[in-house]
Amino acid sequence: MMDTTTQSPFHRGERDVQTRLGVRDSIEDIGQRFIRDHLPEQHKAFFSQLPFVLIGAVDTLGRPWATILMGRPGFVDSPDPQTLRINTRLVFGDPLDGLLSKGTDVGLLGIEYQSRRRNRLTGKVAEFSDQLITIKIDQTFGNCPQYIQARDYELLPEIEAIGKPLATTQIHSLDDRAQEIITTADHFYIATHYSEDAGDDSHGADVSHRGGKPGFVRIEDARTLTFPDFLGNNHFNTIGNISLNPRAGLLFIDFEGGDLLYLTCKAEIIWDSEEKRAFVGAERLVRFTVDEGLLVENAVPLRWSFREYSPSLETTGSWQEVSDKLAALKEGNKYRNYRVVRVERESETITSFYLEPEEGDKIACHVAGQFLPIEIQPPEVEAPVQRTYTISNAPNGAYYRLSIKREPPAKPDLPPGLSSNYFHDHVACGTFIRALSPRGKFALNESSTRPVVLISGGVGITPMISMLEQLVNDSEGCGCTRPVWFIHGAINGKVHAFGDHVRRLAREFPCLSAHVRYSNPSARDVEGEHYDSTGYVDLELLKSLLPLDDYDFYLCGPPPFMESLYDGLKSLSVADERIHYEFFGPGATLHKEPGIGSLVENLGDQQPVPVQFARSGIQTTWDPSKGTLLDLAEAEGLQPAYSCRSGICQTCATKISQGAVAYVEPPMVDPGESTALICSSYPRPEATEDEESLPLILDL
Repeated sequence: MMDTTTQSPFHRGERDVQTRLGVRDSIEDIGQRFIRDHLPEQHKAFFSQLPFVLIGAVDTLGRPWATILMGRPGFVDSPDPQTLRINTRLVFGDPLDGLLSKGTDVGLLGIEYQSRRRNRLTGKVAEFSDQLITIKIDQTFGNCPQYIQARDYELLPEIEAIGKPLATTQIHSLDDRAQEIITTADHFYIATHYSEDAGDDSHGADVSHRGGKPGFVRIEDARTLTFPDFLGNNHFNTIGNISLNPRAGLLFIDFEGGDLLYLTCKAEIIWDSEEKRAFVGAERLVRFTVDEGLLVENAVPLRWSFREYSPSLETTGSWQEVSDKLAALKEGNKYRNYRVVRVERESETITSFYLEPEEGDKIACHVAGQFLPIEIQPPEVEAPVQRTYTISNAPNGAYYRLSIKREPPAKPDLPPGLSSNYFHDHVACGTFIRALSPRGKFALNESSTRPVVLISGGVGITPMISMLEQLVNDSEGCGCTRPVWFIHGAINGKVHAFGDHVRRLAREFPCLSAHVRYSNPSARDVEGEHYDSTGYVDLELLKSLLPLDDYDFYLCGPPPFMESLYDGLKSLSVADERIHYEFFGPGATLHKEPGIGSLVENLGDQQPVPVQFARSGIQTTWDPSKGTLLDLAEAEGLQPAYSCRSGICQTCATKISQGAVAYVEPPMVDPGESTALICSSYPRPEATEDEESLPLILDL
């Protein structure tokens, strides 16, 4: 292993990005243990069986280029753990031809499509000749198999003639052929470089793989292209380099014709934008502006036959979905029809309904933990009813699963159980349900590497199942070992949903520890088989189960359950940013947390505004101490419809007859000037010429 007692294996750009994204401490520990200064035996054997490797370096202008080196398996060997030898010639026209000499920084990637294995190393050229490149290794490490498409290869006779003259075309903008290669690609290679200290092993060149669905690299114009950067190993070698040196070299391979497209570009990291937020799975976007390029025809003496796409792609979106989502947001809320294709009873009180879009429509992928706003028309009411239900499955691009608890009627006019009883009594396979796109801020942070604790009570299990499935999918995609604790409380087995499902995942997923506690087990419940302990999920249970560590906590359940756990975690000095929560049922905020219901801190000097609830004939005055307009209406005895209480689901949308509102946080969908989302808005003062405040008039 490296001598890491005084030096991080990451340079300052990588460390800055890790800090920005909240993974600095955990990934430093991983890097110290797994980034080596030598090749272990299994890596040496891996490189020796490859028919090609990728290499990255910079030209005399400091521009990175990514290129491919090929030969019969065995053309790469390692005479000792610190050395790698590549016995081959460069392809004719290769942009690095004449630029590799002793001391040149290089990054190298070995990748095997059929097994989805890959290993990376950085180092310096120790020796170079027409048919031999010797690299002295600085750092080496393995990469997870995410986003690699499985392919088998075949060597062509031309493997013996690498370096022969080929047709080449120099380009400064993307011509038709270049655009064809890019828009059909399901992966490419990217070379980057940063060095301000030649003696620091963390500095130098890097070359990496980026994969996605065909078309995941979007061409903006003849010199600009953008791609979504998905969840990776959190080393941020590429992004860290670009953050300090915004240049990159790209290599696209045409698998059918064997053409190579080399590009060197200026690079820009887009940390946040509407497009980034709309692209499912994207951690950020990266945009390239082409400086120069080269197309070399029939350069690859191999052919690949496609086997299957990476399973990791199932949880990623597409540019078409981004376009559709942004168009829908501009139009406002747009309900679509979904057909119920499956109904499955999870317990005596909870049933799952599987929804697929109408034929020809695409499903909008959600983030684990989000909910689906739906609209139904129960037979006993005149107006359609809007509700929100958590999506209880991980994103899969095929269906949404809504797991709904039957609630007993509480009021004759509009009982809380109106929607849930409609689902249980009237919805069957073939029923159509209208729904908006998924939304919600309570969502799994997949970029974190901290251990995860999912804690739920009752039907609060639904977002936790979605998150658990996503964590299992992430583990299967990249072989991560992120510990997950799943802790659930229920009355007994009669009302406990997803028990068998969680136990099966616990058997198959070695990083998952599950604990179920029943408060009142039935005679049929067997401790150790159906549940693990008796009582309530409380702080003492958490302390007995969880080793001392820095966790990400996710909580969902009824208010007393949530308040007790929240207070308990705060008493242990757990930071606010580590506690994520959502109530099931109507939204609320934990009483110890200043949420959007309290505006005094931010709007303490805001002048009072008169407010009229027109249909109710109520006149009152708002000031910051009154909270949101929903808080104000409830204080006046009104009961407006709402659900998320955070400006997301649109259930509380109310017509404005006069005046205007402002929002604590911008809503996910702009309701328009004549509509207010009262759960997250407050009056915006408007005055007449004599400076008298005009009242805000709402249709309530």
